[in-house]
Amino acid sequence: MLARTLLVLAGLATTVLGFSWFVEGHHAVGAYRHAPVCGTAEATPGKDCALHETGKVTAGKVDHGDNGATYRLTVARETAPKRTYTVGEAFYDDVEVGTDVELTLFRGRVAEVSYHGHRAQNPITPWLTALKVALLAGLGSALTAHGLAGWRPGARSIPASVGALVVFLSLLGSLVFMATQWPLAVTLGIPVLGWLALTAGSTSASRDG
Repeated sequence: MLARTLLVLAGLATTVLGFSWFVEGHHAVGAYRHAPVCGTAEATPGKDCALHETGKVTAGKVDHGDNGATYRLTVARETAPKRTYTVGEAFYDDVEVGTDVELTLFRGRVAEVSYHGHRAQNPITPWLTALKVALLAGLGSALTAHGLAGWRPGARSIPASVGALVVFLSLLGSLVFMATQWPLAVTLGIPVLGWLALTAGSTSASRDG
């Protein structure tokens, strides 16, 4: 009984650590939104700040795929090479070649392109953080299910198999949810409910196996 309790505690602790890194990753992707503007009193030395710069649209392109159209704008800057950004349909329709758009720079890269109320994020892709979160979530699920169900000879592989599925889904989910920047309650709530459902299913299958 003690061993099973320790497994559950270890699994839950591992999962909590994973979700705490998920929250940190979510905040890191959207950090530019809350950063002070460079050159203002709030932008103290050593503190990250956001810089606003004007860019000029040099080209537009619409890619049609199975999941719909993707709208892209190529923007030139005075101090860096031009780059292409994905924008919404309304954003794309409201600009033309030669239009000046506003660029928000954070930590040396363009974090957002905006124009007359239209905003298009250009988020970082936190691959390493997402991988760490996924591995911890999968390990936590396997340990928790093993502890709750016990080491039944015919079902030992079930928590490990479900844990591998949790790793895969957590990796994809972390990348998507960190980038979408929905409210944290939603962004965190959906993965937590998914983890609980998969772990509960793994536990139940192990007990019945």
